[in-house]
Amino acid sequence: MTEKNRTATATASMSLRKYGLRVILCVLVIGALGYFALPPLVQSTLVEKLSEALHRPVTVDSISINPYALSLQVVGLAIQEKGGGEKVLGFDRLYVNVESTSLWRGGPVISELKLEGPALKVVRLPDGRFNFSDLIDEWMGKPESNDPVSLFSLNNIQITGGRLEFDDQANGGKHLIDEINIALPFISSLPQATEIYVEPAFSASIDGSPLLVQGRSKPFAKSIDSELAFDFRDVQLGRYIAYVPIRLPIQVVSGALDSDLKLVFRRQDDQRSTVALAGNVAIRDLNVQDSSGSPLLSLKRIDVQLGSLDPINRNFVIDRVAVDSPEIHARVSRQGTINWIDFFSRELSELAAHEGAAPDVQPAPLAWSLGEAKLTGGALRWLDESHGKPFHASVEGIDLALQKLDSKGGAAAEFAAAWRLQAAQWIKVDAFSVKGGRLDLAKREVVIDEVAARGASLLIRRAADGSIEFVEPPSLRVVKASQKDSLRPWQVSVAKYRGEDLGLRFEDAAVSPVATHTIEGMSIDAENLSTEPGRTARVSTRLRLNRKGEVEAAGSVKVFPLDLDLKVAVKTLELLPLQPYFTERLNIDVTRGQVTLNGVVQLRQVGTGAVDAATLAGGVSGQVTVGDFYAVDKINSADFLKWKSLYLGKIDVRLNPDSLSIGDVALADFFARVIISRQGQLNLLQIVRQTDAAPSAMAPKLSAQAMGLAGAGTAVAPLVASGKPSLPIKIGKITLQNGDIRFSDNFIKPNYSANLRKIGGSISGLSSVNDSVASLDLRGSYDNIAPINVSGQINPLSAKPYLDLQADIKGIEMSSLSPYSGKYAGYAIEKGKLSLFVKYKIQNDQLTAENRVFLDQLTFGNAVDSPDATKLPVTLALALLKNRNGEIDINLPIAGSLNDPEFSVGGLVVKVIVNLLVKAVTSPFALLGSIFGGGEELSNVEFAFGQALITPPAQQRLENLAKALIDRPALRLEIEGRADPENDPEGLKRDRLDRKLRALKRDDLTRKGVESGSTDAIEIAANEYPVLLERVYRAEKFPKPRNLVGLVKGLPVEEMEKLILANAVVDEEDLRDLADRRAKTVLDWLVAHEVPAERLFLLPVKLVTTDGKSEAANRESRVALSLK
Repeated sequence: MTEKNRTATATASMSLRKYGLRVILCVLVIGALGYFALPPLVQSTLVEKLSEALHRPVTVDSISINPYALSLQVVGLAIQEKGGGEKVLGFDRLYVNVESTSLWRGGPVISELKLEGPALKVVRLPDGRFNFSDLIDEWMGKPESNDPVSLFSLNNIQITGGRLEFDDQANGGKHLIDEINIALPFISSLPQATEIYVEPAFSASIDGSPLLVQGRSKPFAKSIDSELAFDFRDVQLGRYIAYVPIRLPIQVVSGALDSDLKLVFRRQDDQRSTVALAGNVAIRDLNVQDSSGSPLLSLKRIDVQLGSLDPINRNFVIDRVAVDSPEIHARVSRQGTINWIDFFSRELSELAAHEGAAPDVQPAPLAWSLGEAKLTGGALRWLDESHGKPFHASVEGIDLALQKLDSKGGAAAEFAAAWRLQAAQWIKVDAFSVKGGRLDLAKREVVIDEVAARGASLLIRRAADGSIEFVEPPSLRVVKASQKDSLRPWQVSVAKYRGEDLGLRFEDAAVSPVATHTIEGMSIDAENLSTEPGRTARVSTRLRLNRKGEVEAAGSVKVFPLDLDLKVAVKTLELLPLQPYFTERLNIDVTRGQVTLNGVVQLRQVGTGAVDAATLAGGVSGQVTVGDFYAVDKINSADFLKWKSLYLGKIDVRLNPDSLSIGDVALADFFARVIISRQGQLNLLQIVRQTDAAPSAMAPKLSAQAMGLAGAGTAVAPLVASGKPSLPIKIGKITLQNGDIRFSDNFIKPNYSANLRKIGGSISGLSSVNDSVASLDLRGSYDNIAPINVSGQINPLSAKPYLDLQADIKGIEMSSLSPYSGKYAGYAIEKGKLSLFVKYKIQNDQLTAENRVFLDQLTFGNAVDSPDATKLPVTLALALLKNRNGEIDINLPIAGSLNDPEFSVGGLVVKVIVNLLVKAVTSPFALLGSIFGGGEELSNVEFAFGQALITPPAQQRLENLAKALIDRPALRLEIEGRADPENDPEGLKRDRLDRKLRALKRDDLTRKGVESGSTDAIEIAANEYPVLLERVYRAEKFPKPRNLVGLVKGLPVEEMEKLILANAVVDEEDLRDLADRRAKTVLDWLVAHEVPAERLFLLPVKLVTTDGKSEAANRESRVALSLK
């Protein structure tokens, strides 16, 4: 080495030593400053600046700095409340170690950061503000900074022993989060570290519940990518419900939260962000009440497995939900609000109002899916107070399973369910299940493989005022109707339905006694049920109605539009439970009866709109039998109506157009009772209950009509023209067999009873079609003695009724009618038989009828003192009507118009009979004349003036009279001779003149030896008359005109007659003699014609007085006859 080099080396070495000394000196100075000078300066500056910024006292126990290790340690930092006092923020120790690389990396690089014992006390004041709200207000008031994010790198971050106290003076609660430990490997905004994941760890104890949070994040990368894992255990929800942003009027009495969640946040380069929450959440022993302390929700456990919840992109995926024993309490208030809806609608609306108007950005479409949901042992408690009286219902044992439900409308979700129902006393369902359900949201369709119900029962009541008592729907407060759903309506289909042990109880208090009807043991099987229009279901059911009635139905049903086709069978359905309804309207007790039915019900909807009678077509067809029927008359406490069998076959009732057709009606072994009570009321008129009783004054009339009913076998009800029937009616054949009708009159004394027995026959071809007629043939007997026959043609159903009917009854024993004859005729009936023949015809609203009455050997007995008896001489009437064989044969024709509002068949018959009796008494000869001829002329025998010879006309009358008297042996005839003082004297004079003329001729004939017979038989010829007259004239002893010689002057015939008649004298004795001769002439004639003389009586003669007055009303010359 050269000198030069040595010299250079020495110089360099000296320089190096010089610089080295300088560096060492500098390091020593820095160390001295770092250890001794900087800590007090930093401490005082930190305390000053923090106190100034926080407006609160700040203290620091010590600060130490190691300038060589580039580390800082702060011990005992404490921040007090504003104005001094309790410590609200601080830590025990803070250690920071800075790397020297910070000098060239553009930002601080901290290799280690340790924070020990951090503590924070947060106080929420009663006014809702916090103890640090003033700082927040100050910081929020500063303008936002647009400075870029500063570069830094924090590594090996450790926080241990942390503590957070929260004193909630607003809600009166305190919370403690302690044992806070945070481990964060690093966090950096340096470019070379932004794409490296930060994996923090956090653990703490929240009010004694452990919390563990782990994750990883790239917070400063262009595409933010962060993940956090939350592990909660036994978090008591009741302590934190008050801090939920939505203020709900509820209180969580108990409930623990466990979770294992992962929160992932990502922001792509295109600024699109996603937040995904996944993991498991579980809540145990939850008990929620409303603000009044009433139960609202409880459950043993709910487990939720989250697939991914992304609220930013509105995409929610839940893998599984399992709920164990939930119990929900729903209540409708008296104001008509539902608690659950009211809670959320009120609070959500307030939240929306605080948030203001929605942003203009169109939100992403909502997408969600649920992989599986399972609910076991659930219950729903329902309380409805909207109608005043609380109504309780509960659904228990709810099990629900749901799979693969999503909003995208992919494959249909599968579900199954089961539950029990109890709605007060009204509804009870022991078991209800749904199996094989599929829910398709896209098609809005629910398809169920099987629905089953078991042990269901319903109770329905009708109150005394007629209102129905059942489950009333809630009376909800009226809200604005939502916009009409324009989507396809939901369709529900059930492949199979099975109901077992179903029942219904109906209690009707609107009738007395209360009626109770039950349906028991009901089973229903149905297939292919659907709300889809056009789908047809098959249904069948069996049930017991009112204990013994067996009902079966099977067929097809289409709901939309309605189309029903069912076969129905009913067996042994009792009528006794219907008795309260009979009692309500009828005065009868139905004590027995059973209905059997076999038929088909077919209904289909032919119109649009609501289903009612106007839009339904179809009908009911089949057969019905009412058997073993028994009804009692409650007023008279007697049997009223009974039968063994009433059969209606081939029934066909049609709707739209309406019609009724019955093929066969058969009534067998029937009995009916007709009773007139002691008050004179006919039970048939009292069967229908009326508010006003019939007047008692009608009693005698009813009894009299009833007598006509029993005695004559004819109806007493008025016939009125029927209007056009409202629907076409057709009845093929009515058959009656072995009938018995019993009539009892308890009004009459003594009581009367009669029986129509063995009634049988048929009516064929009844129809409401005009011009159609039905044939009728009925037979029976009266008291098993008198046969009854009714036959003819009728048509009572047409608009113009038609009837051509005849009936006869033969041989009714009249002694049984003695109570009526004694009351109304004044005589008991000793014996007699009655026969009737009636013939009625109605055509063109005109009635013509024959009523032939035949009485055989009717004999009145003892007189009866009755105030109701007629004053007419009924014995005379009987004698007039009865022939010599003891028979009375009367024909009573009647006629009338059905259009007459006062028309009555019974009234006409009674009127004709009364007229007959009056005529028998007041005009007995007219009655006989109607029978034998002669009419009213039989009451007298007329003679020529002054004569007592019977003329040919008079002889005809006497012949008719003789026939009547011979045929009516009970009649007696009184004969009264009469003379007319005004006309008979002249007749007597002429008769005397005529006799003198005949006597002269008789003498002449005798002298000549010619036989002449009686004087009355001699006839005088015309040429003989003047000669004989002159001889009589000359023989008379009165002064006569003479000629000049004193001889009797000859005069013309007329002059001689005048003088003879003028000088003839007729006195009263002559007239009485004339009247007597006339009477005897009639008597002799009748005796000569076989009328017994003992039945003929002569009465004193009568004359007309000279003043024109007479004891008799007739002035004619005659013999007056009277019957007794």
